[in-house]
Amino acid sequence: MRRVFVGTFGCKLNQYDSQVISESFASKGHELTSEMLAADVCVVNTCSVTARSDYEARQLVRKISRANPRALILVTGCYAQRAPHEVARIGGVGLVAGNAEKASLSGLVESLQATGEAGTEVGSAGGAPERTISGPGFQRRSRALVKIQDGCDGCCSYCVVPSVRGRSRSEPVELIQKQVESLEASGFAEVVLTGASVGSYGDDLGNGQSLEGLLRILLTRAKELRFRLSSIEPGEITASLVEYVAGEERICRHFHVPMQSGDAGILRAMRRPYSPDEYAGKIQAIHSSLPDACLGSDVIVGFPGESESAFEKTCELVERLPLSYLHVFPFSRRPGTQAWQMGLEPTHSVKRARARVLRELGARKRSVFVESQMGVLAEAILEEEVEPGLFKGTTGNYLRVLVRAQGKKPRDAIRVRITARTDSSLLAQAC
Repeated sequence: MRRVFVGTFGCKLNQYDSQVISESFASKGHELTSEMLAADVCVVNTCSVTARSDYEARQLVRKISRANPRALILVTGCYAQRAPHEVARIGGVGLVAGNAEKASLSGLVESLQATGEAGTEVGSAGGAPERTISGPGFQRRSRALVKIQDGCDGCCSYCVVPSVRGRSRSEPVELIQKQVESLEASGFAEVVLTGASVGSYGDDLGNGQSLEGLLRILLTRAKELRFRLSSIEPGEITASLVEYVAGEERICRHFHVPMQSGDAGILRAMRRPYSPDEYAGKIQAIHSSLPDACLGSDVIVGFPGESESAFEKTCELVERLPLSYLHVFPFSRRPGTQAWQMGLEPTHSVKRARARVLRELGARKRSVFVESQMGVLAEAILEEEVEPGLFKGTTGNYLRVLVRAQGKKPRDAIRVRITARTDSSLLAQAC
């Protein structure tokens, strides 16, 4: 038996994959640990969306190698898929494995230790969808993740996801259903449906299957679970989907819809398949049907060719839309993408200044949204108990609250009323 540490970078999809990795090791009798210094095997599940993501993964590998030189270090995920030979050159790496090899890492470790030789196992980015059921294993979480699809058919000029995760592949409804039932039986109150392109669910399955159809099935079969959607593209949001969510209390009032830019020319250069007005129309449609919904967005600053005027158009679009928060990313050139060879981008100092402006604007939008929710009744899932009877929790519309709830435990769902805010917290009262 070995002690196994799994470190994760990046998105919810990677978090799910790390759970699959953990369960794979646990099923073979290995012990999972959160302490990398105590581990015999350290798995680093990487992201490669930005150069910063690659850097942070390298730093963790080097930290493990220095602090725990006896540990076998396995590097997997999108960075390993994109640049396996680069990753293999990082000191201390014993095995580099691609995304399709994640579920078989425990077996690869046994083969590796038998031969004593470092190795690289990186297959096609478009490998078969994962078939491992992830149920009771989300031990340290109050909200569980379920992967409903992987890969992306998009062609955004800056993005490595299609090259490292392959084309969009949907999981069978029966598998998702079985997984959700297992999670509900294990005591979870919320499931987050995740993937690289969640809104494209079912496109490859035929028979008219869709994300809305999947939600209808899951809500019929699950007794009390609520469901949250991870990031969904503007073009994947239909009037029918919005109407259905508005009529179902057990679907969280939370849409994260990437914008990336508010300038038409930059969107075309990014190969984003919508205009600023079309994006605005989607956000306004959601807000009209779900006025209490939390509406988040991603924005990239400093894309090649982004002038001061183009940046101002992004700020203007954010300002006039009912967005609740922003994730702001300075542009990062990625090898193998079309944007890799595009013209000059704004300087680092300009990107940093623009990112600061948008983050401040996002903070103001967040404040306006929070103020609009004062006195509102909501359902919160209890998460961490910070002191006896005092919990952190998350509402369906993504408000993080502190609430006193005597006799409750993490994963419980309770009704709360938002009562006040401090500099660091949003306070709620159990109802």
